[in-house]
Amino acid sequence: MTKQPGQAFKNCALTFDEARAMARKNGEKVVPTFCAMCGPNPTCGVYAFVKNGRFTRVAGMMESPINKGGVCPKGHAAPQWVYSPDRLKKPLLRKGDKNEGLFQEIPWDEAISIIADRLQQQKKQYGPESLAILAPAHRSYSNLIRRFLVVHGSPNYGHSGICYVQKEFAFTYTIGCQPRCDYKHADLIILWGRQPIYSGPAMGAVRSLVAAKQRGAKIVAIKPSVEPDVGVGDIWVPLRPGTDAALALSMLNVIVEENLIDAQFVETWCHGYQQLQEHIRKYPPEWGEQITGVPAGQIREIARLYATTKAATIDLGNGVEHAPSSNDAIRSVAILMAITGHLDRPGGNLLGGGKSGMPRPKTVHLPGSYTQEMIDKLVGPEFPRNFQPFWGGTSSSYYRILNSVLTENPYPIRTIISPGTQPTVSMRGSKRIVEALKKVDFYVVLDVTRTADMNYADIILPVSTPYETDHPFESKGNWIMARNKVIEPLADYKSIYEFFLDLGVQMGYGGDFWHGSIADYQNYQLSPFDLTIERLRKHPTGLTFKTEGTARTYENYSRVFQRRSAALSREPYLPQGKVAIYNTIFEREGFNPLPEWREPPESITGTPELTKKYPLILSDYHTSKAYSAAWQRNVPYLRELQPFPMLHIHPETAAVRGIKNNDWIIVESPHGWMKVKAELYPGIRPDTVMILHGWWQGCRELGFDDTPLLDGGANVNNMYSVDGEKAFDPLITAMSSQTLVEVRKYEC
Repeated sequence: MTKQPGQAFKNCALTFDEARAMARKNGEKVVPTFCAMCGPNPTCGVYAFVKNGRFTRVAGMMESPINKGGVCPKGHAAPQWVYSPDRLKKPLLRKGDKNEGLFQEIPWDEAISIIADRLQQQKKQYGPESLAILAPAHRSYSNLIRRFLVVHGSPNYGHSGICYVQKEFAFTYTIGCQPRCDYKHADLIILWGRQPIYSGPAMGAVRSLVAAKQRGAKIVAIKPSVEPDVGVGDIWVPLRPGTDAALALSMLNVIVEENLIDAQFVETWCHGYQQLQEHIRKYPPEWGEQITGVPAGQIREIARLYATTKAATIDLGNGVEHAPSSNDAIRSVAILMAITGHLDRPGGNLLGGGKSGMPRPKTVHLPGSYTQEMIDKLVGPEFPRNFQPFWGGTSSSYYRILNSVLTENPYPIRTIISPGTQPTVSMRGSKRIVEALKKVDFYVVLDVTRTADMNYADIILPVSTPYETDHPFESKGNWIMARNKVIEPLADYKSIYEFFLDLGVQMGYGGDFWHGSIADYQNYQLSPFDLTIERLRKHPTGLTFKTEGTARTYENYSRVFQRRSAALSREPYLPQGKVAIYNTIFEREGFNPLPEWREPPESITGTPELTKKYPLILSDYHTSKAYSAAWQRNVPYLRELQPFPMLHIHPETAAVRGIKNNDWIIVESPHGWMKVKAELYPGIRPDTVMILHGWWQGCRELGFDDTPLLDGGANVNNMYSVDGEKAFDPLITAMSSQTLVEVRKYEC
C-alpha cells in the first residue's frame, strides 16, 4: 500500500508487512487490533507493539478502511491508560456506608453470585423491571445489555437522552431515516452543532472535510464558538447555545416566503407544505435575531445560500440534541433538506447507507421479544410508549431512571448497573444524581479505572481493557476484523462481555447466553458469514468484501418513505408515504404537528429577570483534542495537552470583570458553582462562555488531584436545571445544557 502525502507520519502508520519488519528489528511482537480509546466499537485499526510482555506503543493500520493509518492523541496514549495506577485490580464489596470508600476484595465468581442473588430476590419481590442498566453511549456490548434485560424481563435500558438517538428519532419520523452527508459531491457543507475535527479525528471526517475544501466547496459553521472546523470554513454563524430550533425556523421562513423551494419535490413527496406556509410566518429572521443573536441579514444569507446551491448538505451534530427544543430543531432541519430538494441527491443528504457488499453480523439482541406489558412498565420512557421500542429496543431516560429512586414514581428502580458510564459527571443534575446513588438499594459499577461514582457502589467489578481481550470482532461498511489480545490481563479481570455472559448463566439464563462461552457468542454472530472467530483470526488485517453491484442509487423516496417503524404497532414512520412536514402521528399523540420554538430553562430571552444576576450564557463542549467524555484525564500524555478545566470567555467580557488569561475564576449559575481557569478566547460570542464537560479526575503522575463532583469543582453538569417542565424536550427527552451564569475572579 502506498502512503499518500500528508496521510501518515513516519512510524505512525504502517502496513502489516512494515509493522512486522519493524517489530523484528526492535525485538518486539506486533498485534493487529482495534484502538480502544473511544470505547469498544468499530473504530480505528492499529498495530500494537509489545516488548518483553509489555504493551509499549501503537501505529496506525494502513489496511483499515476506517482510519487508513491515522491515529489521534488518545490512540497513542493507550499504553499509559492500560498501565495507569488508577486501574481497578480486584472485585470489591462495600463494607462501610455509601461514600465512605470502605471495600473488601472478593473473587469474581463471588461478586457475580452476590449480584445474581440480589437480582433474583428483587425480581421475585418487585418484578424484573426493578433492574435498570445505564448505557449512555452506544458500544459493541450495547446489544448484549439489551439481551440481558429482555431475558430478565426489564424494559429499562437507560439511554442518555443527550446523544444520537434523539437525532435518529426526529429525522426518522420526518424523512424516514437519519440521513448522511455527501461531502464528496457537495458544493456547500453546513456544519451545524458539529465538531468533525475532534470527533473521531482519525476516522475520516477530517479527510473528507479537507478534501471538500480543496475541491472548492464552501463551508459554513453554525456554533457559538470557533473550533478547528471554523478554521477551514468560509462563514461562521455564531448563534447562542440552545437556539438551533429558532435559527432553523427563521431559515424556513426565508425559504418559504421567497419561494426558494423545489416545487416538484414538495408537490410529489411532501405532506403538509400548505400548513407550513401559514405556520412559518411567525418566525421571520428579525424574530430569529432576537432569540439566536444571529443578525437577520446573516440568517437570510445562509438560508438563500443553502436553498440556491444545487449540491448542499447539512452535517447536523450532537450540539442540537442538548436543548428542550431539540426535536423541533432536528425536524426543522429535515424539512429544510426536503423542501429545497437536497434530499437523497448527489451532494445533498442521503437516505440510507447503500449496500456494503457483505453480510451483516447476526444481532445478539432479541427485538421480537418486547411486549406491551414491558413497554407499560418503563420507569421513565425516553420516547412516549406508543413509539417504543425504537432504535434497538425499549429505553428509559438515563436521568429519569435515577430520579425514580428519589420520587418512587411510578415506582423506584431497585438495582442499577453502570457498565462503562459515570452518572455523576455524564448526566445533568449532579446533586440529584448523588442523592439517588445514596438511596438506591443496590448499585454495581463495572469499569477499567476509578470512577467518579464508585464510592456509592455496593459491588465494583474491574474489567479488562480491550487490549487485554480477544473479543469482540468488529465490522463496518464492507470490512470485518477480529480483535486480538495484545497482552495478558494485568490482574483479576474479565471483560464487560464476560460479565453479562457469566451473570446470565448464574441467573439460570445460560441457554440464552451461550452457556458462558465467548467463542460461541462470537460464532453465533458470525454465522451469516459462514465463519468462526478462529477462521476470521487467520486474516490479521480483516476481510474486505467486494462492492461490485452495490453502487449508490439516488432518489430512493418510494422505498425509504414506506419504512415501517420498530414500535409494536409496526405502523409506517411516515403514514402518507411522504416527508412529514405536518406530522399526523405526533398530532395524534398530543405533540405539535409542526415544529415550534421552546426556550431553554434559563435564557436571555426566556428569563430576562435572571440576567441581572446571571448575564452570561453557559454551555459545554462534548469533544476535545485529548479526552473522551468524562474519561482519561488520568492519562499523562493527554493531561499534558489539556491540564486544566478552561472556560472560554471573550476578552471584552473578561476585561470588564478584571479577569486575565489563566486566572482562576468562579462560575455561578442558579444551580451550582465551579472553580476553573479562564481562557481569553476571541472566537466566542461575548454573551457566552463554554467549558469542556467531564472534569473530575486527577492524574497522579503529574500531581493533579481529583476535583469535587459538586460545588467548587469543574463538573459542568452540576450547573444545569433538571426542572421536569422546562429542561426536557417533551417528545424525545433531550436535556438542556444551557443556563445563565455570572463569572468573577477567584479570590483566595
